[in-house]
This record gives sequence, C-alpha cells and structure tokens, in this order.
Amino acid sequence: MILHLRAAVQQLYAAPPNRFTPLRGELVAEARDAGDADLAKQIGALRKPTIAAWAINHFVRTRPDDLAEFRNFAELLREAQRTLDADQLRALGRERAKRIDALGLEIAAAAKEAGQSVGAGALAEVHETLVALIGDEEAEKKVLTGALVKAISYSGFGSVDIEGAVAIDDDEPALTVVEGEGGRAAGEEMSTIDLEERRRAKREAQRNRLVGALHVARDATREADRQVAVLSARLEEVTEGIADLERRLATARERLAKVTGELDQATAERNRRETAEGAAERALADHDADS
Repeated sequence: MILHLRAAVQQLYAAPPNRFTPLRGELVAEARDAGDADLAKQIGALRKPTIAAWAINHFVRTRPDDLAEFRNFAELLREAQRTLDADQLRALGRERAKRIDALGLEIAAAAKEAGQSVGAGALAEVHETLVALIGDEEAEKKVLTGALVKAISYSGFGSVDIEGAVAIDDDEPALTVVEGEGGRAAGEEMSTIDLEERRRAKREAQRNRLVGALHVARDATREADRQVAVLSARLEEVTEGIADLERRLATARERLAKVTGELDQATAERNRRETAEGAAERALADHDADS
C-alpha cells in the first residue's frame, strides 16, 4: 500500500523504463482505492525519466560506493576552487575529464546490465549531469535523490538550473540497494559471509562493470564511425556538386566571352554602317543643293 508520495517516487524511479507507465497506473489505482484522490493525482502527474536520467537514478541506487568516490573528488575540486588553490586546481583539473568519462561509461554499463542501452545522445546527457554535479552542490543533492526526470546541464558560470530536474521538490537521498543475497536495502543487516569471498565478488563485479563499460565505449565508437561514414558521403556529394557547378560556371563564362566578342563585332559593324549612311546622306544633300 502506498501511504505517501515519496514512497511512490521511490518505487517508480527505481523501476525499469518500460515499467514506469504501467506501474504509475497501478500506484494511482492503489491511492484511489485507499480513498486518497489527492495522492492519486500527484502520482499521476509524475513524469517519466529520460534514458539518461533513469541510468543515473539506477546507478545512484545500485552503485553508491562508486558514486561516493566521484563525489569525494567533486568536493576536493570545489574546495580548491573556493580556496583558489592553483596547484590543486591544476592537478584536479587534469583528472576531471577522465573521471567524468570513466564514470559515464560505468553508468551506461550498469544500465545495460539492467537491460537498458544508453545511446550516444543519452551518454552525453549523463556527462552533462556529472559536470553539473561537480560544479554545484545543489545539483549533487538532486542527483542523490535518485528521482531525476531529465539531465542537468551546467555552463561553468553561475548556479545550475535545476528547475524541474527531479520528480518532487525533495532532496532526501534515494534508498540504495546492496548487491548480494536477497538484494536488501542499505541499512538492513547483511548476512555474515567470508571476507575473501566478498572481496572476490567485489572484484568480479568491478570487472563486469569494466567489461560493460568497454562494450558501451565500443558501441559508441561504432556509432561515431557510422556518423563519420555518413558525413563523409555527404561531403563527397557536396564536393562533386561544387565541382559540377564550377564546370558549368566555366562553360557559362566561355559562352559569355564568346557572346561579348560577337556583340563587340556587331556593334563595330553597326557603327561603320551608320557612318556610311551619314556620308551618303550628306553627299545626296550636297548634290541637291548644287542642282
């Protein structure tokens, strides 16, 4: 039974994209059956997240440790910016793009493991959101809700525009899922298992994520190759068109030169004939005057 809006948000934004709309309908029906028309209306108004937003939400819930490492880096960079530590800024600045690219690929790989592919456009939106997370603490809070409905962008100047970026105006962090037996929520007591087995499982999970990230990177490269091929073909077509136009222009210029020459000859001939005509008229006039 859904008792409040946040519980509905937690369920909806943890669900796979293809389950969002039907699950939202089910939760609306539950709220109506419970006699809470206002809650039903609020749930019905919740927006479906974009693929990029869903991938980030999924990563927030399922990979909190990996995200925490990135957040620590973001805090170091923000602190260096606040204190104007030039040496620290240079050192961290060189790492910034690498970390954003690496985490972006991990987010895409985690989404693919969950059955949702992340294309080049969505991956770019993931990167934009990570840039915003680094640049602004408010953006970080919105990301941690696990209820993004769209990517967050940051130009690098001023505050981040986070209007309408999350499902509800609530900065409470999302419930995370601990990978392991039963998929328990974070905070529940975990079963006691062998430490080495846990380390091995963690290494294996990390390798799987890296393999997934490699596959995502290769898919992105193939898509980029296709785009390059398409644009190369278009370039060749345009180049051929320009060459054809240049040939036609050269032909037109030759015709212009020829017609101009013929016009000059005709004009000269007309002038000669006009001169002869004038001379004949004067000769006739002189003859008539002498008679």
